[in-house]
Amino acid sequence: MGQEGIRELNDFLYNLKKNFSPNLILLFGSRARNEYLKESDYDFIIVSEKFEGVHFLKRIEQVLLFWTINQDVDILPYTPEEFEKKKQEIGIVKEALSEGIILEDKFPERAAVY
Repeated sequence: MGQEGIRELNDFLYNLKKNFSPNLILLFGSRARNEYLKESDYDFIIVSEKFEGVHFLKRIEQVLLFWTINQDVDILPYTPEEFEKKKQEIGIVKEALSEGIILEDKFPERAAVY
C-alpha cells in the first residue's frame, strides 16, 4: 500500500470513529496476517452501540459510505451484545480475534479476553 492508500485508510478509520464511536475496530484476514496480495480485500469487524436497532445490511451500507480505497472490503458490523455472543461461537469472529489487529479499542483492559 502506497502513501495514498495509507492516507485513505487513516481517513476511513477517522470517519468510523467520528460517525460510529466504535468500541472496537479489528482488521483481520490476509492483510492482518501480512499474507496479502495486491488485489486482496480488507476485512474489518466494527463494534458500535450506534448499530443498535439498525438492520445488519444497512449497517454495512452506512460504513461503506466512508470506504474510498480502490480495493474490495468486507465489513462485519456488530452491536456490543452481538459481538459478545459471536465471540463465544466457533466461526469467523473467533478466528478474527485470534489473528486480527486491533485498530481501535475503547476497553483495552479487556483485550486479554479476546
